[in-house]
Amino acid sequence: MRKYKEKFLWKKFFYSNFMIFIIAILIFLISRGIYGLYKKYEFTKSDYDYVKEEQVDAENKLDMVERKFNNINTEEGKEKYIRETYSVKKEGEGVIFLYDSPSSTYEIPKGKSNWDSFIDFLKKIVDF
Repeated sequence: MRKYKEKFLWKKFFYSNFMIFIIAILIFLISRGIYGLYKKYEFTKSDYDYVKEEQVDAENKLDMVERKFNNINTEEGKEKYIRETYSVKKEGEGVIFLYDSPSSTYEIPKGKSNWDSFIDFLKKIVDF
């Protein structure tokens, strides 16, 4: 009879509200861990997609640079590259230079602001 009562106590313990609460907490913690892994997976997937795009861009740039390099290795390409890069001309050629006004480095000098004038005035007063 004692063994039967012990089995009954264990069954009562396993089906008690306390055990249901413990199981609910375990299920919550496990589901939270799985959700964290899913978030890491999504983050890694987005990084992988970004790196793939960067790789494609880098390969395109490499192809463009290789084509430009191969073009420069020819005689016509050398001449064209030197003319575009260094603005040189052959002897006997006439060249016209056009300057774009917005990209000009000339700036109109500006006078002192009212605040700067006031600071200068105070400095002169303090020096006396």
